[in-house]
Amino acid sequence: MPHTCYSMARLITRVSYLRSFVIAALLGLLTSCAVKAPKILAYVDANIGTAHSRWFFYTPAALPHGMAKLAPSTNGHYGNKQGWEAVGYDTRHESIEGFVHFHEWQVGGVSFMPTTGELKVKPGELESPDTGYRSRFDRKNQVAEPGYYKVLLEDYRITAELTATTHVGFHRYTFPKHEQSRIILDVGHVQGESGEVRKAEVRMIDDTHFEGLVTTYPKYVRTYDPNGQVSMYFWGEVSKKPTAVGAFTDSGIQRKSQRATGKGAGLFLEYATTEKEAIEVKVGLSYTSIANAKTNFTAEASGLSFETARQRARNTWQAELGKIVVEGSETNKVKFYTGLFHALLGRGVANDVNGSFPRHDGTVGQLPRDKNGTFSHNFYNTDAIWGAYWNLTQLWALSYPERYSDFVHTQLEVYKERGWFGDGIVNSNFVSGVGTNFVGLAIAGAYQSGIRDYDTQLAYQPLRRMNCWDETDPLERASGM
Repeated sequence: MPHTCYSMARLITRVSYLRSFVIAALLGLLTSCAVKAPKILAYVDANIGTAHSRWFFYTPAALPHGMAKLAPSTNGHYGNKQGWEAVGYDTRHESIEGFVHFHEWQVGGVSFMPTTGELKVKPGELESPDTGYRSRFDRKNQVAEPGYYKVLLEDYRITAELTATTHVGFHRYTFPKHEQSRIILDVGHVQGESGEVRKAEVRMIDDTHFEGLVTTYPKYVRTYDPNGQVSMYFWGEVSKKPTAVGAFTDSGIQRKSQRATGKGAGLFLEYATTEKEAIEVKVGLSYTSIANAKTNFTAEASGLSFETARQRARNTWQAELGKIVVEGSETNKVKFYTGLFHALLGRGVANDVNGSFPRHDGTVGQLPRDKNGTFSHNFYNTDAIWGAYWNLTQLWALSYPERYSDFVHTQLEVYKERGWFGDGIVNSNFVSGVGTNFVGLAIAGAYQSGIRDYDTQLAYQPLRRMNCWDETDPLERASGM
């Protein structure tokens, strides 16, 4: 039987037309009158849209497309039944249960919380904050800006600050004078959309270093890729040796143990602190191994102070947001740059500094190096592209072509392993969310935008397959495509 398909030429022509239309519209907004970079950051209001928002929406302490996306959580441990409902940080809530490192579509885990007083090892409930280690807070004592977050935990009189590099999360906790100060490392509870915790481990490896992992089974992995799962790894350092270390799981507390394994697993590090004593924590992250989490830490955080990391994050956001300059009212500038901030947070790097990236079958892939010995692209975890080909791809093409290239390369890496593109991707698992696939449109748009630094013949194979019907293809016949 002959092939019957929507013409690829028509597809590419249509994308080209849409791109021209959007470019014309966007160029009408641009101005040659430069806005100073520090002023641009002032237009970002990270708290906009944080009522009933998605798990990965509010991550102020992060770099554009970073793996380390730190944020406060008000109800993350509640999880959600459908896998997409609002959970994480909500501006209507009045207590914080921890500061979480991983925030992506269907990915969440590794929560830290500083406390004082009576030991509690469960987050507690929103309606009754005293049932757990969560703390009340007042938003007048909260700062959220690109690359930085700060809040006063009222129940403990602890000031918590967060910032990040691409793969490393930074915490600074300023304690009051107290004989029972502590830092809780909670890795075994559900976080956001992450779903069932299948495995969790955390251990001290010497006086000031710790490591661990958590493996989860998100709702949308179970729905769209049931043989998959999501693993997160970490390797970290505290700036001060604790006076004592204890462990906990859902089964109870082990006060003299330095290791916890299983659901609800975590450690508590005990301190006697002086007034306004600051303890810093740095955490290297990875989706491939503890060893690579340590490698990421060494590459990005060795000898780096919290303040230096914060300033570097600020500089990065200034440069990235400053690639687009608009004119108009102050209110409209806040809308624009806040939206751009969120667009640049979406889709996080999933590869390590050494080019390792997670594959669906549990093995570790390796990104190729270019002629200069550097990695020519990144591998992403990504929310679905459905709908975003109308706007996000145009934004990438105009001002962030390297991100567009990364997206295409990511899809090709998944295709080489799985034989198909992924609308949404979590550690090379398919998590479409809407059961559709518009990746072909996005890649056609990249090609028409002149972004062609990949094997275009390889890219054409799945594009044609996803837009054509071939009765002789057993995969298409079996899937009913």
